[in-house]
Amino acid sequence: MTRVTHRFQPFRFAWAVLASSIALSACGSSGTTEPAIPPASDGQGRQAANLDDEPVELVFHSNTGDPPEAFDNLFGNALRKKFPNYTITYIQSKKGQTLEELLVQNQPVDVLFSSISNIFGLIMENKLEYDMAELVKTQQIDISQFEPTLIDGIRLSGNGKLYALPVTNMVQVMFYNKMIFNRFGVPYPIDGMTWEETTAMARKLTRKDNDKQILGFSASPPHMFRGNQLSQPYLDPATDKPTFGHEAWSKLIQTYFLAPGAEEAYKSKSFQLKRLPNIRDFTNSQDLAMFVYNSQTPFTTLEMKNVDWDLVSLPVFKEQPKLGMAAAPFTLAITSISKRKEAAMNAIRFLVSRQNQDEFSKRGMMPVIKDEAVRNAYGQESEYKDKNWKAVYYNDYAALPAYSKYNLKVQNVLNNVPFQLITGSKDMNTALREAEEEVKKLLDEAKR
Repeated sequence: MTRVTHRFQPFRFAWAVLASSIALSACGSSGTTEPAIPPASDGQGRQAANLDDEPVELVFHSNTGDPPEAFDNLFGNALRKKFPNYTITYIQSKKGQTLEELLVQNQPVDVLFSSISNIFGLIMENKLEYDMAELVKTQQIDISQFEPTLIDGIRLSGNGKLYALPVTNMVQVMFYNKMIFNRFGVPYPIDGMTWEETTAMARKLTRKDNDKQILGFSASPPHMFRGNQLSQPYLDPATDKPTFGHEAWSKLIQTYFLAPGAEEAYKSKSFQLKRLPNIRDFTNSQDLAMFVYNSQTPFTTLEMKNVDWDLVSLPVFKEQPKLGMAAAPFTLAITSISKRKEAAMNAIRFLVSRQNQDEFSKRGMMPVIKDEAVRNAYGQESEYKDKNWKAVYYNDYAALPAYSKYNLKVQNVLNNVPFQLITGSKDMNTALREAEEEVKKLLDEAKR
């Protein structure tokens, strides 16, 4: 399969830079006394050593559209170093090479990778579900090493089946621009703040600085909704019907967006931008004091270098102190059509090993295992090693909500609601009712 790059955004380029440093370190000497990965078998008497030596091709695919360099630097190079007899092939998703098109072409695909909120759509809509539980057992992967909410969430969305394994993790944290706080004489935020305290702080920071309008706080709707602190799913798992009428959504939208965005300056700015303030306003124009986003952002967004920033834990509901959002792991799933399932699991086994998870952690990718030393290594071999990284682990994880195979379709509808409310084009009841009606139509069409 010919590898073809495509025009990609700076975010993906920065991701490739991060992944490159991880892969190079993973391929070199770590200087640790990491024990060998325990022997495994494929259930047919072959040990891991035999699986390592077996000449096979493993084909990886994702819906991210990331270029081959990003895949190679994140997974591919390390896998080729570890398994020299494996041919590791990555097929980039683009026109003619989407998963659906590959299946029509009878192109073998062994491993899919995507965020947990999207992986079930990829495997279930294409009938590629494969329960990896037996291979996990025969290859002696200790399932108890993983953060339990990650495995629980995968099983919840897979109706009890283990259709994927987490490989890297993320949480939502709050970044803040120290320059803006210094300019207005407002104390920096701290770990453990409530949403009420954050909103009050945002109001102190929403003010004019000469001719520049500063906004105190903003957040990204998809990131806030899909792993929300109330573990509210988009769709009822039993009926596949949207849950937007549930009071949890009103509470979440009010807390995350309407309360901190209640002042006229937010409405004017959102009208001007034709969107809510986002990461570009934090890093480029620097007229946003606080922004909630992925913990991985400094390592994947080059423009963070422009900002004198630090981070604190995600604000919490006062009635649920210490409860953050659900984790947002990146997952790997062996497909039902793979003819190399044992080798695919052997590769995954290496990627979730303590050795490889430690390399991920050092350079800013949260591990998926519970090892305290690996967690504490987070970001310590990066240019940002002196930041407040304990914020990443300050809160407990909320339970992952049930993710549907229609998750992405539903999410795109709900994401529009905060903008509609802040700009005043709709009220809460109308916006959520119309969003629910739109989702019902989308689902009816998808099911037909």
